[in-house]
Amino acid sequence: MENKGLIDVFASEVVGITVWKHDKQKKVFIHKELFARKAPVFFKMFRGSFKEGITGLAALPDDSLEAFEVFAKWLYLSMVTQPIITVSSLFTSKQSSEGRWKMVETIAFADKYCLDELSDMVMSSWFEDQPVAIPLKELEKITSYVLANSSNLCKARGFFALMWASKMIGTPGYGHSKPNEVDLDTFIKDDNFAKQVIIWMNSLACHANDGWHLVCDYHLHDKSVPCHDSNMEVRLYLPKPGDTNTLVPNPAKKRKLSLLI
Repeated sequence: MENKGLIDVFASEVVGITVWKHDKQKKVFIHKELFARKAPVFFKMFRGSFKEGITGLAALPDDSLEAFEVFAKWLYLSMVTQPIITVSSLFTSKQSSEGRWKMVETIAFADKYCLDELSDMVMSSWFEDQPVAIPLKELEKITSYVLANSSNLCKARGFFALMWASKMIGTPGYGHSKPNEVDLDTFIKDDNFAKQVIIWMNSLACHANDGWHLVCDYHLHDKSVPCHDSNMEVRLYLPKPGDTNTLVPNPAKKRKLSLLI
């Protein structure tokens, strides 16, 4: 961002947003001009005759504090750093269950407030930094949260539907299987998501593709918008029985990644 843009941002009004509730709530102050550039929903919230616009204050009692802090950091970091650097600064220990949970909360928050750019960045980061399979119980928890806190347009739903399909169908070509103690209620009550799982199960069973997917397919931005990951592919595949090797990503060659699901 040019110096003039930085000056405009830091010279703009500061608004306060109280996130979460009870003794764990936190009040965060943000320069209003940042919303105009990156978060139009919040910009509209604090303008005109809305209560928030008059008082300069807002409350988000039902949103994740961790996700909001990621959002706030992203607003400021994106002014001065490249997207790939911004994501690396937002999430640490991304291959841990805690790191994945923080990313999932951020995806749901971004979906709720139409933060497509933030959602796309997190999805790209997920593909790049999750080279191992997610434990079933963790997948159940993640899926339940995503379905309860996102719309049917959220691209993460399609990705987790694929992960569920792979869990349900087993290894293509090596017989069908069902994991022990699978909690089907995690997704079966959501008709739209259940249909996505079934479609993916059919695709995997019929070997409809070689497992390679464009990362950009899981982005929300308009197709006419240039994408940093437009040529990056990720291979979503199941390991052969007895194969415990994890392929190491090598984006420098073909910008293709391999991901165990």
